[in-house]
Amino acid sequence: MKGIQFWERYSTLLSPRMLGCEFIAQSQMGCVSFHDSGLVEARQSGMSLPPMISAKALGAMPQFVLDVAGERRLIAAMRAAELSYKFVDERSGYISAHSLATFIHEAAWSTGLQNIGLFWSPHLTVAEYGAWGRYVLSAPNLGTALNRASFVMPLHSSTDRAWLESPGSPARFCYDFGIKSHRAYPDVGFSAIGVILSIFKAYLGANWTPRAVLLNFHKVTNANEAEDVFRCPVIWDAPRLGIEFDRCCLQASRSSRPNAENPTTVDDIARERLGGPPETLSERVAELARQQLHDDAVSIDSIARSLDVGVRTLQRRLEAEGGRYRNIINRVRIERATELLALPTEAVSDIATALGYETSNNFSRSFKRQMGISPTEFRSTLYRK
Repeated sequence: MKGIQFWERYSTLLSPRMLGCEFIAQSQMGCVSFHDSGLVEARQSGMSLPPMISAKALGAMPQFVLDVAGERRLIAAMRAAELSYKFVDERSGYISAHSLATFIHEAAWSTGLQNIGLFWSPHLTVAEYGAWGRYVLSAPNLGTALNRASFVMPLHSSTDRAWLESPGSPARFCYDFGIKSHRAYPDVGFSAIGVILSIFKAYLGANWTPRAVLLNFHKVTNANEAEDVFRCPVIWDAPRLGIEFDRCCLQASRSSRPNAENPTTVDDIARERLGGPPETLSERVAELARQQLHDDAVSIDSIARSLDVGVRTLQRRLEAEGGRYRNIINRVRIERATELLALPTEAVSDIATALGYETSNNFSRSFKRQMGISPTEFRSTLYRK
């Protein structure tokens, strides 16, 4: 079902010749443009919603902070970004792009590393992006891999986009992050370049370097470090973020493709990523609330900070969408309660505490309003089954 929903949702945004498993003929390698009007309109309509991105975009960043600064500072950085500590080991679901950028900023402070994006850039790879990365890296050649990355970007982020520009040589592969105004954007940009380069190096070898790296922001302090890391010229204040490379590279193929006998499909990505980022503000609030339940009681202040809006603004926008914060949180709590009640070792009183209820009676009343029966009766029905 999720795969079908994905195709219904995105097929109208893509040019007809992209709707096959391989979007371009080999003779036309790298000539696809992702600036069609449907995609632009869809992006503009979504800009009013806080951008969301797959938690897999964190990649090796949490582990880097843990190794360099220790667990205490990693926890502090995660909390400052309103991120659950579960994302250190498990990166399912979606987080706000603002939280991702804030974590990068806090990681720089925690480790004392200026231009932290340059430090971890060589260690970031789409191979850590789950089915998304497997789908990209299982392409027969680089040109197809880049077009796959562009095509399935809507399953990675609600606003980020990537596209291949290859009318001649040099060709360019570009990436657009949803919030360039964040103070951590330079480090976000460095990180994105590292991930992009991981695709190229999978086909061209670990020692391959591009003709140039394009950075759409001003020179940073110690800017020469960028050329040292990327081992090529760096163009600052470029009109877009990305890399330049020789067009002939698009024909490069891998000597052996991972999972060749068990290929990854777009439907695999859709299933792994719940069909894509939450489409409405109510769904985004619910997603963040589910994450908070793993660590602490749900807080509207924390959710608002994560989405980079004020509490009153968040409430007002939810109401305009036809939802209410309290109703969303109640629904998320009850959904989680039904999961926990299926565990026979979990006492009802402990479940109430874990879900942020002041007393077991409050939890029982809320559960009965939503489900029509008490938590104990609900558990009994599960056992009878």
